[in-house]
Amino acid sequence: MNVTAIPQSGNSAKFRVTTKSGEFTIALSFTLRTKIWVLADADAELSAARQLAEAIVSRHDVSLPFKPLYIFAEHNSEQSLETAVQRIRKYGYDREQA
Repeated sequence: MNVTAIPQSGNSAKFRVTTKSGEFTIALSFTLRTKIWVLADADAELSAARQLAEAIVSRHDVSLPFKPLYIFAEHNSEQSLETAVQRIRKYGYDREQA
């Protein structure tokens, strides 16, 4: 899996994820990465994107294509990166807690 930063064209940080079974983009909102998760710099943002990408890929149904864009923002994400990654690894990106 390869995760690369996409040059910013707005307030969100975007990352291109390429895997052997497809590719997708992860977007981290400004408020989420600076105020809630308090990611210190571009390296921390890239690390967060890698963790999220690994979690998404680990729970992905290989018979389906990836969504083109996975958006993480303050209104749809956990209060910490670690909790968000754990939740995705347990339930998947689009699944609700049982």
